Amino acid sequence: MTEALLKSLERSSLMLVATDASGRVEYANEAARSLFGTLDDVNLSSPPPCDDPRGPMASLIGAWESLEDRRRPSEPHLVRVKSGGLSYFLWFHSVPNGAADNPGVTFLVVDLTAHLTGSEPVRRLVGQLAHDLRSPLTSIAGAAELLLSGRVGPLPGVQEKLVKIVDDGASKMATIIQHAADEGAERGTSA
Repeated sequence: MTEALLKSLERSSLMLVATDASGRVEYANEAARSLFGTLDDVNLSSPPPCDDPRGPMASLIGAWESLEDRRRPSEPHLVRVKSGGLSYFLWFHSVPNGAADNPGVTFLVVDLTAHLTGSEPVRRLVGQLAHDLRSPLTSIAGAAELLLSGRVGPLPGVQEKLVKIVDDGASKMATIIQHAADEGAERGTSA
């Protein structure tokens, strides 16, 4: 049964990467190899340098490094990665394999890109979310700017540092929101 199951999984779109307890990749199906590249002799606990810190391989390494307890399944999480100028949305989940006291890990990875970016309702939702987030963000950024300008009085040192953190965070969020809206619009014109 195991051989039949592995043959079936080899042709599956579900990506599987299995490691031993030290992080050495022992198995990767075709779908995983097509995204992550060859995983022969790769050890996730002492990985080779990654060309792209936001790429698929860096995300796999990050999934390994984020595991707090390899004896228990991880919480599934969604990761956005870039490869060849394209963005992918990958759902990562890990489950222990092997010895109960020192298990390896099997990563189950699903490419959700088409489901999250391909449909008109999703594009509308992204556009609406971007619009809805901009209003409170504008208020936050405006208040931080006003406080930092000194027009309402001087800020003591610690408060000024905290307001600068809020201001920087608001700027970063504005960039992220704009990027998401632009990408949603770009995918909308190509679909």
